[in-house]
Amino acid sequence: MNREITVSYSRELIKFAVWKFWTRNIGLRNFVIFALVCVAFILVFLSGDCSWFLGFLGAAIVFSFGLGCVSYFISLRSSMKKFNRMETPTAKFRFTDERIGIESNIGWTELSWKMIEKIWEYPSVWLIFIAKQGYVTLPTANHDDELKQFIVRKVRS
Repeated sequence: MNREITVSYSRELIKFAVWKFWTRNIGLRNFVIFALVCVAFILVFLSGDCSWFLGFLGAAIVFSFGLGCVSYFISLRSSMKKFNRMETPTAKFRFTDERIGIESNIGWTELSWKMIEKIWEYPSVWLIFIAKQGYVTLPTANHDDELKQFIVRKVRS
C-alpha cells in the first residue's frame, strides 16, 4: 500500500488527545484508589480522630491531586506548544509497506513500522506511540476502513 492523507488539527482535538492519553495513562485503578483515600480521609475526619493518620491521608490526597494536575498540564502545554508553532494546523501522513511518514510545516519524519509500539484508537483520533518518544496524534476524519486496517496490521506485525 502507498497512501497519503492530509489531516487537520484543532485546539479541541489536541485537548481531547491529551485528555485521553492522561486518563488512560493514569488508569481507572488509580482513580479508584484516589477516591477511596478521599473517602477514608472524610470518615477519619468525621470520627473526630485528628491523629497522624488523618494528616497522612490529607498529605497523600494533596500530593496525588497536585501530581495529577501537574502531569496533565505539562502534557497539555507541550502539545499546545507544538500546535501553536504550526502556521497551518495540517499534516501529511504517508503510509507505505515499509514506513510511516509525517510532514507538517514545522518538520518531517519517517519511521519504520518497527518503531511504532502501539495505537490507542478513539473515534476522532488515534494516538500512535513511537518507541521511547511519546505519541503522534492522528485525526481519524480522513481515513477509511481499509487504511485503518492497514495501519493496525502493520503495527501488530
